[in-house]
Amino acid sequence: MAKFDRNAAHRAIVTLFGGFLGISILASAVILAFIILSTVGAPLWASWSAHTSRLELEKERVARIEKAAQENSFQVVCSDYFEASFLDRWIGGYRRLSWCEDYRDRIPGAS
Repeated sequence: MAKFDRNAAHRAIVTLFGGFLGISILASAVILAFIILSTVGAPLWASWSAHTSRLELEKERVARIEKAAQENSFQVVCSDYFEASFLDRWIGGYRRLSWCEDYRDRIPGAS
């Protein structure tokens, strides 16, 4: 019975030491992660945010240019679109001109 108690005490000491070692390793990993994220994370976030903002501005610029081009050319381009058959408009080569539907009321004779 004394041998069993000694083994139980030994296991308790090893478990306690392992627990302290595990907690210290975990604390070190948390501190290291904080240091890395605070030094590298902030510049990465700033760079990503700036890049995302530039992409959004570029999308808005492209949308404005496309809208201006549609406004300037709808009278010429959309008349051909409305003269095409339903199948040509939805399946054929005129599908890319579906934006002409926004100008249907501004084209004479378009139904």
